[in-house]
Amino acid sequence: MTSENPLPLPANPTPPQPTPPIAIEPSQLADPVFTMHLAAMREMSEPRDGITPTPVSYIIMCFFLIMWGGFYMGYYGGDWNGKGLSDRPSAGGAKAGPAQNPMVVGKEVFGSCMQCHQENGMGLPGQYPPLGGSEYVLGDKRRVIAILMNGLGGAVTVKGATFNGIMPPWATRDDEEIAGVLTYVRNSFGNKADPVSIELVAAVRKEVENKGEWRIPALDAFALTPPPPVPAAK
Repeated sequence: MTSENPLPLPANPTPPQPTPPIAIEPSQLADPVFTMHLAAMREMSEPRDGITPTPVSYIIMCFFLIMWGGFYMGYYGGDWNGKGLSDRPSAGGAKAGPAQNPMVVGKEVFGSCMQCHQENGMGLPGQYPPLGGSEYVLGDKRRVIAILMNGLGGAVTVKGATFNGIMPPWATRDDEEIAGVLTYVRNSFGNKADPVSIELVAAVRKEVENKGEWRIPALDAFALTPPPPVPAAK
């Protein structure tokens, strides 16, 4: 089987020649068809090979737009998370700031609880228990903090009904958010109880670290252990 050799290209290809102007005889102007198409014939130029260079002004404009966009994103990007859209102000890492209203903080954080416990706090039958009048919400504060820290699995009885949903751990939330959402839940949906302090949350966090997901027997045993001393609120 033989392959055909392509025709060699000339070393110096002839550049395209400009289209010569259309020669018009005076007698052609009397032809109405020719006169009608004369304007179209002038507009239809022959295509030309090659690449038109990008205007330098366009390149400079794009460069400055990219520089401006980078500056804007860097200056207004914050720490690249959603806290800048929060209804409550953020203290920003290690910056000292006044304590925020725990009910405001808690209401915002509770938005992550609505899928399971519902907006009205009534939960879902057989899966997620109600929060209003719950023995776990209104009972021992260390126990309910421990639930949020490590999560809860297995069957749990609330207000005489059994629920088998899974409570995921919330240890990635900071102490202020945990204290806020518990304070909010303990004072919403018909509940009325004292708030949960940030200091107590921090102390329980250290107690339950590395204990894993709770089951009710282990959780009740934890609630009976003497609590460690809690630092006074600043």
